[in-house]
Amino acid sequence: MTEREQIEQIRAKLQLSQQCTFPLHMQEFGLDLIVHEGVLSPKDFHSWRWYTENFPPVAGKSILEIGCGFGLPGLYLAKHGALSLVACDINPKAVANTLENAARNGIENVEAIESDVFCNIPQHRRFDYIFWNHPSIFASDHYEYRDNLERAAIDPGYGLLGRFLSEGPEFLTKSGSLLLGFASNARDDILSELISAHDLTVTFLAAGQYPHMRQINRMFSIRKRA
Repeated sequence: MTEREQIEQIRAKLQLSQQCTFPLHMQEFGLDLIVHEGVLSPKDFHSWRWYTENFPPVAGKSILEIGCGFGLPGLYLAKHGALSLVACDINPKAVANTLENAARNGIENVEAIESDVFCNIPQHRRFDYIFWNHPSIFASDHYEYRDNLERAAIDPGYGLLGRFLSEGPEFLTKSGSLLLGFASNARDDILSELISAHDLTVTFLAAGQYPHMRQINRMFSIRKRA
């Protein structure tokens, strides 16, 4: 599939995902969840489920989630052992949605911040895990988003990935790591180039998919080279 075909396909899927009655109500992982219009629909985009089920142990860990959407996996982790969660998203509707779902479930060890990757994360903060389910659809550098929903699926020139890998290590504890969700249809060649350029080491953690999913979800642990 060409780049243009991929983009047209994801645009159509995003548009279709918003053609339902909002808010959506869900019971998932023991949580009572609500999803509002303008937030990436978990009923049409399913990778959040796999990452929630396959996240590394988080007991006593501080977590930063980039691109929190409606709140999972971060809220589940915050309720089941994580010391704290900072959830951020460039979409203000997603930030509000995550805060609402935290309140609905009595999860108090959560902050939610509107941020373009690390832009609004306080410089002094340090995290054991920084997780991002990366928007893996590649577009050319000059691509212009039509709306905030596209930011959850498309990364022009993989510039956002480059920022995640270059800036992220500065927000880690000494033993911390970046956890990258990187789909099987993503550009592994660009990831490899960025890993090398920023002197990082990468460890494969897990991969898997559900029967109805076309792509395979993959998780990598990334750290500065010792």
